[in-house]
Amino acid sequence: MVNRFKFNGRLYGEVFYNDTGIVNLNPTIEDINNSLDLFVSNSGVLYLEQNKEEGNIPFRLTTYAEKQKYLVMFGKSNPEVDDGVEVRTFWDDTRAPGLISLQGDLWDNRTISENFSLVRKAFNEFYLTGDIDQNIVS
Repeated sequence: MVNRFKFNGRLYGEVFYNDTGIVNLNPTIEDINNSLDLFVSNSGVLYLEQNKEEGNIPFRLTTYAEKQKYLVMFGKSNPEVDDGVEVRTFWDDTRAPGLISLQGDLWDNRTISENFSLVRKAFNEFYLTGDIDQNIVS
């Protein structure tokens, strides 16, 4: 199976003040990793989504970045849940419970990671296989 993706996002802050964002309708793994490099120390949002949904194939990976904290959400089509979309995130029981502000919203601190290599691994795995190991996002 060949996965076809749409890749887009936006960085926030002075460095990218005049930039309209990232849009790539046919990204390569190098395009994705080059864009991810910009997110290591900047704030923004990045999306990688499959162009077509087929059954229960996962269809969207989203990362919110701010102050070297990262929230990864992996959306998967699932007709068995109420809105038809199952969302998986990082989950780290070693982080303190509580809420943390990221990109203007409050999130459970245990869904946040400061380990950017996990973000990169999630994007690369989704691009290469069309799915993400449940040990990464649960």
